[in-house]
Amino acid sequence: MTDKIVNKQMTLKEKVFPYWRTKFISYFDIDNNTIKVDISTLNARESVFVDNVLVSKKRNWGQNSIHSFSIDNKNYDIVVDIKSSFKGPIDVSLKSDGHVIDGDHWVFPSVLPGLVVGFLFALIGFSCSAIVFNALL
Repeated sequence: MTDKIVNKQMTLKEKVFPYWRTKFISYFDIDNNTIKVDISTLNARESVFVDNVLVSKKRNWGQNSIHSFSIDNKNYDIVVDIKSSFKGPIDVSLKSDGHVIDGDHWVFPSVLPGLVVGFLFALIGFSCSAIVFNALL
């Protein structure tokens, strides 16, 4: 089974602020079927599609979730393991009969650049507001 990531392009927001990424998509191929796992850490929604047909959808407020479905009378499980929604990592595994067939491992970038950029924006906003309010007095 091959693992492929189709959407390799990053949005401008992800290029400038890569730690803001909130959507993770994994693709798995089984025979002639494509399984898409769509995970949003922003609203905790997980969706599993087989050939663009929704087969499982749930909100994962914990750390682990299992999505069960069948293709051609064979049962499969997608196991999503989220260590932390803010720091990661996220592991997505495709299992059949208890054996891992394929998987993805998503690692979050460092949070430190976000703290520095956030502090700079706060400093600029505070400085601008101080200048405006001092000019009005």
